[in-house]
Amino acid sequence: MSSKEYEDICSSYLIDKAKESSQNLTIGNSLSTLDDMMCTFHMLLQISFQKKRQIVSTLNEGIEMYRNHAKAAGFGIRLETTKYGDQSLRKKQERKSYSKVTGCMAMIGFDRNAATNKITVYAFEDAHNHPLTEFNEENICSPNHRLSIFYQELIVKASTINIGATKAHKLRASLKGGYDNLPATKNDFKNFWRDYTNIVGPNDAQCVVDQLIIRRDNYQNFNFQYKLDDDVLNAMFWVDETGRENYSKYNMIFVPFTAINNHDKTINVGAGLISDETIESYSWLLEAFLSSHKKKPTMILSDMDAALSCSISKVFQGCTHRLCMWHIMSKMPSKIEADLVSNSDFKKRINQLVWNMNIKPSEFENKWDLMLNEFHLKENKWLADMFNKRDKWIPSYFRDIPMCGLMKTTSRSKVLIPFSIPTNLLVNFMFNFDTALSKQRYEQKRLDIASRDTSPQLLFTNENLKIEKHASLCFQKNSVLIDGRQQCTIIYKELKSGKRPEFKVSFDAKDETIECECLHFTFFGILCSHAFRILIDYDIPMIPEKYILDRWRKNIVDIGFQKINQKWRVCSTEISNLLQDATSFFEKCVESVIHDKEKLQELVNSLQQLSETCGKDVSTRSTSIPIKDVIANIIGVPISSDVKIKVPSEIKTKSLKPKRKCKGCNQLVNHDVRNCPLNPSNVLRPFKKHQ
Repeated sequence: MSSKEYEDICSSYLIDKAKESSQNLTIGNSLSTLDDMMCTFHMLLQISFQKKRQIVSTLNEGIEMYRNHAKAAGFGIRLETTKYGDQSLRKKQERKSYSKVTGCMAMIGFDRNAATNKITVYAFEDAHNHPLTEFNEENICSPNHRLSIFYQELIVKASTINIGATKAHKLRASLKGGYDNLPATKNDFKNFWRDYTNIVGPNDAQCVVDQLIIRRDNYQNFNFQYKLDDDVLNAMFWVDETGRENYSKYNMIFVPFTAINNHDKTINVGAGLISDETIESYSWLLEAFLSSHKKKPTMILSDMDAALSCSISKVFQGCTHRLCMWHIMSKMPSKIEADLVSNSDFKKRINQLVWNMNIKPSEFENKWDLMLNEFHLKENKWLADMFNKRDKWIPSYFRDIPMCGLMKTTSRSKVLIPFSIPTNLLVNFMFNFDTALSKQRYEQKRLDIASRDTSPQLLFTNENLKIEKHASLCFQKNSVLIDGRQQCTIIYKELKSGKRPEFKVSFDAKDETIECECLHFTFFGILCSHAFRILIDYDIPMIPEKYILDRWRKNIVDIGFQKINQKWRVCSTEISNLLQDATSFFEKCVESVIHDKEKLQELVNSLQQLSETCGKDVSTRSTSIPIKDVIANIIGVPISSDVKIKVPSEIKTKSLKPKRKCKGCNQLVNHDVRNCPLNPSNVLRPFKKHQ
C-alpha cells in the first residue's frame, strides 16, 4: 500500500464519520468517538504494516506514511537510530532537557535488503502509554514542528533588514492570524538561524568570493578583486556596471566609495572590505578602485585616518584630499572645557566661522584668532593642531575647487552602517549590502521617472519668466527645488540678523558670461539667485548652455540602464525567480476575488486540488534534503568541505565599539547576560556538525 492509498482510506473514513455524527471532531468530542477513530486507524495500519515483510516503495515514503498516521492519530514521531551495512549503530546526539519522553514503545522499523535494495517493515508496535493529542494541538506537539523552505528563507531574508529569528517568528504569526496557525515555534526559528550561522561560518569567506566570481563571470563590466594572506581573506573590492557608470557620468567628488547623483542623492560607486586599517590595505583598495574606474576623483573626502591619508597621497597623486568637518567638530566637546561645551555664544561663534563658505581664508584666520583670545583657548593644543590643518577641512580653503560645496562631511556614506554589524557573517553582509543598494537604485529610478513625467510648480507664467520654464526642462526636479529653498533660507536668516551680504555680479552680455562673488556655481554647479536676477533683468529667456552642467541634467543615466538587476542570488538558479513569480500570481488571484465569496471559495477549491496533485511526495522530498543543501540553495553557492579561502581572524578597528564583560560567561564579548549562550533561557538544542 502506498502512502497516497493510505491517505485516501483515512480521508474516506473521516468523511464517513462526519456524516454519521452531528459532532465535529474537536476537543468537544467524547472519548468514545476518539477511541473508535483511533482503533480504526490502528486497524488500517495493521492491514498495511503487519503483513509479514510488507514492502514499501522507498524508505522516505514509508516514513512519510507513518508520519501521516501519527499526525492524524495524535502523536509525534522521530528517527531514533539508523543501522548501516557495517553493523554500526548511529544514534542522535544526546542533549540537555528539563523534561523527558514517557518511554512509549510505539514504533515502526524498516529494513533494506542489500541484494534487492527493497524496503520492508520488520517491526511494528501500535500501543501507546500516554494520551493522544487533539487535532488542534498538533502544532504544539514538538515532533510535528517542521520548517518549510519558505520559513527558512523568511528567516534569512528578515536578517537583511536586521530582523532576528524571534521577531521574524512574531511577524509570521501575525500574518498567519495567530501562533496556532504556525507549524513551528520561536525556538525552531532560532535553531535554524543557529544552524545557518554554524554551517556558513567556516565557509563564509569562500562563499562570498565564489559568489562574486560568479557575478564577474556572468555580468559585463563587473569588477571584483581580492587579496589573500596565507589563504586568509585580507581585502576585497567590487563594483558593478551601474556603479562604474555612475562614477563616469557624474565626474564626482569622491567619498570612498560613495558619490552624489543628479538628484543630490547618495549613490554607490564601489565597495571594499579590508581586514586591517594599514597603509598597505588602504593602498590596495584604492588601487583596485582606480583599476576599475580608470580615472582619479577630483577630490576625496575622508575621516581623520593617518594610514588612509598616506594611501591617498600615494595612489591618487595630485588629488585634493579633504577631511570630514563633522568628524572633526564631533570631537570638540571632549577637547575643550566643559563650561564652553554648554556656552551657546561660543557654539554659535565657532559654527558660523567653521561652516561658512562665503568668507575668505584671511578673514577666517583673523576671526579664529579673535575667538581663541576671547574664550581663552590660545593654549589648547587640539585647536592649535586643527588650525594647522585648516587647509584640509575649512571650506574657505576649497573655494577654487569645482563642486567643493556638495560634500563637506562623510555622513552621506553612512547609509550602510546599520547593516555592518561586527558579528555579521560576510555572506549576510552581502545580503544586507544588496538590500541597501537595491533601495538606493530604486529611489534613483523613481526620481528619474518623476523628473521625466512631472514638472515643478512654477512661480511665474511662461510669458513673465521664461527662464524658469527653461530651468525646469533642463534640471532634475529635486535640483531646482532644493537649490531654491537653500537660497531662500540663507537670505532669510541673514536679513533677520540685520547683516545682509552684498555680492558683486559681473555680466558680459556679448558672450553671456556671468560671475558672482558668492561662488555658488563653483561650489554647487548651479547658478545662484544673484546671477538669475541679472539674467531676468536682461530679459534672457534661457540659461546659457555653459552653465547647465551634465551632472545635473535629466536622464544623464538612461532609465532603461537602471533595470539591470544584479542581485546576490541571481546567478544561482532559476528557482528563486520562479518562486517570486508563483507568489506574485497567487497574490493577484486573491486580490481579484477577495470581495467575491463564491469566487474566493472556487479559488480555494482549485488550490486544494492543485495542492493534492503537486504535493503527493513534496513532504517526503523535503524531509530527505540535508539542511546543508537547503542553506546552500538559500545563499546561492555550494558549501564545500574543502575550504581554500579562510575567514580572517577577529578584526579590530578604531571605530569598533570596545567589548564588554558579560556577567554570564565572564568574558570580553559582544553580548551581555541577556543573550549569553550560557544563559539557561537561551539554551537551544545542540548543533550537530554536518560532514
